[in-house]
Amino acid sequence: MKMAKRIVSLMLALVMVLAMAACGKGKTLGGESVDNEGNTVITFAGWGSLAEKKIFTSMIDEFEKTHPGVKVNYQHIPGSQEDYLVKLTSLLAANKMPDVFYIHSDEFYSWVDAGRLENLTPYMQASEVAANTTVWEKSLNIFRYDSATHQVGVESGDLYGLPKDLGPWAMVYNKTLFEANGIPLPDPEVPMTWSEFVEVCKKLTSGKGVNKVFGTANYTLESAVWSNGADFLNKDHTQVTVDTPEFAEAMQWVADLALVHGVSPTAAEDSASGWFTRWCNGKVGMAWMGPWDQATFWDSVSFEWDIMPTPVSDKTGKGVTWLASAALCVSKDSKQKQLAYELAEFLSMNVEAQKYNYEAGQAVPNIVDMAKNDYLAMDKAPANKQVFLNIIEDAEKGQFKPTYYTKNTTWFTYFYSESSKVWNGDMTAAEFVKEIQPKMQERLDEGK
Repeated sequence: MKMAKRIVSLMLALVMVLAMAACGKGKTLGGESVDNEGNTVITFAGWGSLAEKKIFTSMIDEFEKTHPGVKVNYQHIPGSQEDYLVKLTSLLAANKMPDVFYIHSDEFYSWVDAGRLENLTPYMQASEVAANTTVWEKSLNIFRYDSATHQVGVESGDLYGLPKDLGPWAMVYNKTLFEANGIPLPDPEVPMTWSEFVEVCKKLTSGKGVNKVFGTANYTLESAVWSNGADFLNKDHTQVTVDTPEFAEAMQWVADLALVHGVSPTAAEDSASGWFTRWCNGKVGMAWMGPWDQATFWDSVSFEWDIMPTPVSDKTGKGVTWLASAALCVSKDSKQKQLAYELAEFLSMNVEAQKYNYEAGQAVPNIVDMAKNDYLAMDKAPANKQVFLNIIEDAEKGQFKPTYYTKNTTWFTYFYSESSKVWNGDMTAAEFVKEIQPKMQERLDEGK
């Protein structure tokens, strides 16, 4: 996965000249613009599960009904997000870019700064749909880019993507397991402290070997770091700041859940069976999930579950987790830009499309009123859906990963490639962050 991101970044730089030179050759980059029946054809590409493919196929069918004479060639690219990026970059090199395509928020900077995305601001300003639809402001701002300052996420920037969704990463718990152990259910409004979290994990943990039940899956490091008042980068995203006591303390706390307390899988145990499989099999008390996991949990788990507020650091009293999104982008070289924008807008803002999306368990609705009313009232789990909305609305509870702010992600992937030294207990977190900070800084500087 980490190598794939590096390959994609290199390929983007290498193919820019070739792709630009190939433009203007008569065919649309996504294929022929008119089919044998006289329909105007646009192409749309994305990755995801087969369930997601089914959802977007249905939404595209509805779009075609509202646009007679238009056909959408949906290119579902199987595999992971990284597989998709490699494929998308190869399409760019071959002058076959789709008209509309996903770009994950972590990769948005490199694509927009490379000039591959159409500026959607004028299209949105002229749209009655956009004028009459209120989506999460944060989900729009994440895909803004200021070409003068080369900054993303700034209000001065133009819009280069519409939100496919806005995904809050929330802690989920096995309600059945809590009740079986006589443990009070987590409060949907008052978060546990880290100390309380560890004690609950100990009560949930039991058994040995393949039958062991863990109190928690591997804890999300970004959440622990942010909650403890630390970060990977400084405020202007130019300096790596992992070598602080607060960062080391948070990282060590995560490592000690396995190494000291035995309430989460060790690196070896996790490689034998991943957290998602353990969770679905009822072998984990608490884990993490995004809204896109809802449908899988509805269909694949036999226990009751719900979500809870992010545990807070005893030191700071803060509980922070991450948000992510994917942009619905229009290719800079599309021959059908207006129509491509209308497809992106339909998938992002159409009431029926968004209703279908959340009812299928794919996402929290982009439309604010729908999220705060219809989605919250839906009788399927999680019952505490407000936790998702709190992460979206409150900057103190949800923020974007540091890789969103940098074109080069090798500094970040290098950190994780070396972090096993801490997870395995070969180094303390304090030793590790002191050693790795200058090496991360070198990699960050290389990508400026």
